[in-house]
Amino acid sequence: MGSGDISFKENHRLSIKVDEFISIIPTFRTKKEAISAGSKFGWSSAFCIERRFEKVWAVGTKDFQNDYVGKVTFEVFRLPLLKWEKVDGIMRCPVLSIRRYKAA
Repeated sequence: MGSGDISFKENHRLSIKVDEFISIIPTFRTKKEAISAGSKFGWSSAFCIERRFEKVWAVGTKDFQNDYVGKVTFEVFRLPLLKWEKVDGIMRCPVLSIRRYKAA
């Protein structure tokens, strides 16, 4: 797994468990399928998510800059829900943000 990937083995470091957010976002069998689906919503990247018995791909990105709370550092992943919602007359695509604790 690369540094931009997420694994169920890191559940204790994630702000939401892998199985919980996998049930919210659309996942795909291949990276090509994920990028193709994301392009319709303006997203051009995808990364691998390792579940207990399978690997799936999700549209999203890892922020290039970490998030800091006091002296604690978090990596931030943004995953779109790949659907349009109308909020106050504006069409938008909701995005799920997940933080992963980054040890020093």
